[in-house]
Amino acid sequence: MLVADDRLVVREGLKRLVAQCSDMRVVGEAATRDEVLEQARTTEADVLLLDLFLGTPTILGLIRDVNRRHPRCRVLVLNVQGQDPDALRILGTGAAGYLSKDHSRRQLLEAIRQIARGASYVSPSLASSLISNLSERGKTPGHDALSHREYQVLCMFGSGIAFKQIAAELGVSPKTVSTYRSRILDKLKLRSNAAIIRYAIEHHLVASPSAAPSQRRKSTTDPTPGL
Repeated sequence: MLVADDRLVVREGLKRLVAQCSDMRVVGEAATRDEVLEQARTTEADVLLLDLFLGTPTILGLIRDVNRRHPRCRVLVLNVQGQDPDALRILGTGAAGYLSKDHSRRQLLEAIRQIARGASYVSPSLASSLISNLSERGKTPGHDALSHREYQVLCMFGSGIAFKQIAAELGVSPKTVSTYRSRILDKLKLRSNAAIIRYAIEHHLVASPSAAPSQRRKSTTDPTPGL
């Protein structure tokens, strides 16, 4: 298994938990997107335990890259804090599993084992929520109509990232990013940059800028919250 989280204390906590199990072991760890891809390439990991907030506004692109470049390594997304932003989209992108913040140690180990066997897994509370949301016809969020790239720009822009930086990360021109922004405004029926940021935060597509730093600091005192 490969453990990916930008907080050392969380990685250590997860490694200690796995070390107690005779049927699994950690073969690598990563703190950045590039390290994830490198470790997936050089190790024999069959499961990637991936922190939802690993250094990027959206992990959809990373999940796609892992699936495309290293199909033997199946992705389990772990959320140890906050809301569950678009779990359905994350699963639809190719993640084999998703654990929300209220998971237990037992559920985490069960999820790892199931995914290693080729099955999928979501925590019971999240499964119930997803079923409830699917049953509410006509109430799907507006951003479901966005393309993958438009969704990425929405999440990045909602995080306060500048046009030039978004363009650099996506490998496109600032003009192209501006085009995506116009499409987002049109599809979501928004009128300003501030409205985009407000929409992203209200729909839990990004961590609230004011809350994210404190959440990260709190994690240093609790190495494996929810585990």
